[in-house]
Amino acid sequence: MNEYLPWLAGYAAQSGLRYEELADERWMRAWEPFVTLRTPLHYAHALQGTGAGGSLTIGRIAVEAPYVDVRTGQKALVWSFVALVQDERLLGRAAVAADPGSVFAEPGNEIPVPRMATGDPHFDHVFASYAKSAEELAATVTPSLRKLLGSWRTAVHLDLRPGGFVLAPVALAATPESISWLLSAVSYVGEKATKRG
Repeated sequence: MNEYLPWLAGYAAQSGLRYEELADERWMRAWEPFVTLRTPLHYAHALQGTGAGGSLTIGRIAVEAPYVDVRTGQKALVWSFVALVQDERLLGRAAVAADPGSVFAEPGNEIPVPRMATGDPHFDHVFASYAKSAEELAATVTPSLRKLLGSWRTAVHLDLRPGGFVLAPVALAATPESISWLLSAVSYVGEKATKRG
């Protein structure tokens, strides 16, 4: 069921992170429900670290694919990475996603938060944004954050909430280079989400 990733423990050791092949699902599920990301069936391969603003957990998530695995005769699982980040600087609640129709995306009619535009036509053309009010969306999804997300050109879910955020670039490959990119992305999101203007 769980894809074996022997390189991940070595990557964690070199990066000063703790590695758990069997992730603590209680901690990871405490971040649920997500706004635009489907609830995973499984979590695995957690990398954990702490910084000045809080903790970081990167883990593998699995969702059920709409097709059968010919080897097992069961529905196939599709895996990706998610970063769960505590950041005391974040105060607002909003979510954005650029992932139309993938197996990781919650169907639009099941998202319980209203969809609304940021007023940035280039961003709104690519990203769906969700918040309880236009004011909270504007305060949480800052111009700097919109510019950063727009520069990535990849399928991504970002769920911002008071005290932290969830970042899931669901097209990310299972490679050391991808994890390095995700660690950088987490840092940039925290910086841009707290920058006004």
